[in-house]
Amino acid sequence: MLITSIQELRLASPAHALDSMDGLLGFIDNSEHDFLEDKLGTPLYNALCQWYDENPMTRSTVSDYQTGYWNRLLLIAQRVVAFDALGRAIGMQAISVNNSGINQMIADDYPAPDKNGKTIDLYIQTCNKEAHAALNQMLRLLEQWCKEPTPDPSLDSEGSENNESTALSPQPSDFEEERSEIVTLWKESRYYYLAAQLLIPSCETLQVYLNIYDSREKFIQLLPDLKFIQEEQIATSVGEDLMKPLVDYQTDGKLPEDAPAGLAALFSTVLHRLRKVVVALLAGRSLVLKYTKEQKVQFHDDGVRMFETAINYLRSHQQDFPEDMVKNAPWYVAVVDTAGSAAATVTPATVTPATVPPCAGGFVKEHSSGAALWTPPLL
Repeated sequence: MLITSIQELRLASPAHALDSMDGLLGFIDNSEHDFLEDKLGTPLYNALCQWYDENPMTRSTVSDYQTGYWNRLLLIAQRVVAFDALGRAIGMQAISVNNSGINQMIADDYPAPDKNGKTIDLYIQTCNKEAHAALNQMLRLLEQWCKEPTPDPSLDSEGSENNESTALSPQPSDFEEERSEIVTLWKESRYYYLAAQLLIPSCETLQVYLNIYDSREKFIQLLPDLKFIQEEQIATSVGEDLMKPLVDYQTDGKLPEDAPAGLAALFSTVLHRLRKVVVALLAGRSLVLKYTKEQKVQFHDDGVRMFETAINYLRSHQQDFPEDMVKNAPWYVAVVDTAGSAAATVTPATVTPATVPPCAGGFVKEHSSGAALWTPPLL
């Protein structure tokens, strides 16, 4: 357990007058395993519990940069657990059970809560809100640590002659090993900030296109829908041979060998267009995002239209891609020359309306009314 004393509970959540931990130990244990552990991942959670047991003095200090990464992670994790446990416990704390049945708990120095239960409900809502706020702060902190550059041990701020350049450079840290260990362990959690092989791989990327209030927890809840949209709706129409290098490029910024000039700019434009499609279809189908039925239908229709535009953009620039990326794509147009053989390279000037498969009005079926359902493209 990460909270074992009343002093730690008061540090994490000071707005209570509890004098003993006895009535909360079960709730704290449940909160750690049901609410916190999967966010950290079991390996990181177990390592944090071990560090907590081995460092009884450090853990009660202030969460600043001089106390180390483990201590900073512990203090914010304790807030997550404390608020969640208090929200779980308040319902049972308000009543007592004896041989006569269930009675309302009262105290001489505190008035009884209102009989309609609004005070208790408001307290539970506040605890839940603070627990999720602390959780999102913890996930953002872990994400920040993952993105921090690894300090160069050869740099020494005291012995450097150029103080200005040294101040801008990463410096060795006494706690760098702690950060590296935490990051390595967190990568095994499904809440690790980077979802590989997705057009929208992180909460930060999704926030650019859709306001989810920087909620890392909500982004994880949206992952099944994001994967479905990309694999079943986007990839089948864009073409697997093009999707893989697109995703690889957004992941590490690397282009395929012998890539033609301008492919990076082209990839960036295609990624931007496809991400807008994914977000519109996501808002139209996900139950995690709270929109009205009419709004979801509108999001879906917008996604269909933007997907048409994206496919037309790919078709009009197909000569700018390496041929092996696009020749098997459903939208690829092979132009027949005057000799009757298929040309290897297609230029926009040689594409006539008769040679282009139906797109506008026939590419997909829009759902301007009714449920926001997907209809496969007719390419």
